[in-house]
Amino acid sequence: MLRPLLAAILLATAAHAQTDVRAERVARLDSALAALHTDGLFSGTLAISDASGEIVYRYAAGTHAGEPVTTATPLYVASVSKMMTAAAALSLVADGRIGLDDPVARHLDAWPYPEVTVRHLLDQTAGLHFLTTITAHADTTRPVTSAMARALLAEHRPGLAFAPGSAFAYDNANYAALAWLLGAVTGQPHGEVLRERVFEPAGMTDAFVGPSGEVPWIAWAGGDGDAVHASVEHLLAFDDAFWTGRIVPDSLVRAALTPPTLADGGASRYVFGRFVQDEPWPLVGHWGEGDEVKTGLWRERAEGGLPGTTYAIEATDDGVHRTPVLGAVLSIWKGEPFEFPQPRPVADVPDAVLARHVGDYSSNFGLLHITLEGGQLHLEPEGAGGSEPLIAASETVFYFGGQDLTWEFVVEDGRTVGLQLQGQPETYGARVE
Repeated sequence: MLRPLLAAILLATAAHAQTDVRAERVARLDSALAALHTDGLFSGTLAISDASGEIVYRYAAGTHAGEPVTTATPLYVASVSKMMTAAAALSLVADGRIGLDDPVARHLDAWPYPEVTVRHLLDQTAGLHFLTTITAHADTTRPVTSAMARALLAEHRPGLAFAPGSAFAYDNANYAALAWLLGAVTGQPHGEVLRERVFEPAGMTDAFVGPSGEVPWIAWAGGDGDAVHASVEHLLAFDDAFWTGRIVPDSLVRAALTPPTLADGGASRYVFGRFVQDEPWPLVGHWGEGDEVKTGLWRERAEGGLPGTTYAIEATDDGVHRTPVLGAVLSIWKGEPFEFPQPRPVADVPDAVLARHVGDYSSNFGLLHITLEGGQLHLEPEGAGGSEPLIAASETVFYFGGQDLTWEFVVEDGRTVGLQLQGQPETYGARVE
């Protein structure tokens, strides 16, 4: 009788110790986030779930659109919705209605790229870069629908950046095309496809598809007029439903951990609507960059599987430090030392130094134009129809005031030769001579 009793005592002791550790981390996290909010470095919502899908931490502070936010407030999730569009596509694969290696042209009329497959769209390896062409030729004084966008694409037939499957290049064109394909196969609006195939299986009762308010004329499926809004609680519910096989079968779920091999023999870092990263922690997930809300949904992974702790964040103020905030959150929750996010520096850089960076840069994001206006650099993607001011942190490092993106100019022998996201050399774009 002693052995079972001893085992029960040990289990109870371990459970009590685990509860104490979690309570300590909750207290540390509450204190850290409250300090960041007081210092103006974080406003918004954060939630954490464990391997069972249970939400074990919630935090909310600040407002959005004049109203206090909670962890149940649906907000525009921007590119985090790519994971949901991918999940809907994979559910159609599971139903046998499309195949991963089907040519997109099999499902979309007048599609000008016969070599591009469904898998290429999901993995962002298609080489597509047509949104600038649509922007350049569309009448942006009125909503541009999916039919209008596809007609412009068929008419102008912009080329591919590379042979499909040979390289990775993040471009919203891939998921615009995937949303069009979902509509063509199902005969349903994009929002209805997501509701039926993603929101309902995941229990996302308050999630919805509607205008983001950011670029009103982009009215095609999956565009700004057709954008996903969800709370951090429902982002966690979606993540749990996907990884536990409630949206797609396990065989497809496990495939979402293995990025494709590219032409150079290396592995991509993107698969089925998710980034797969190893540093500084092994995670799988996605960021979202809205004008007013910066989002993130990331799940811890281990070799051969997923331990299951998942983090969802929605930051609601311009200039908040979403990415370093989430990094500090992970460190605190894992009981590791952490760096407290600091206010971004502002450097006084002479015009003569700024002028060295002016020019065009060819990158994974398309052609980027850097101009100097009124003593400040501006970045404008080709065909975007507008530029974004860059705030100087140093002579070579600049950031957007309203987005959580930091850019770095690459200088060799006193001459600017390229531009990349700071710390991400894979995004390097060479200067166009």
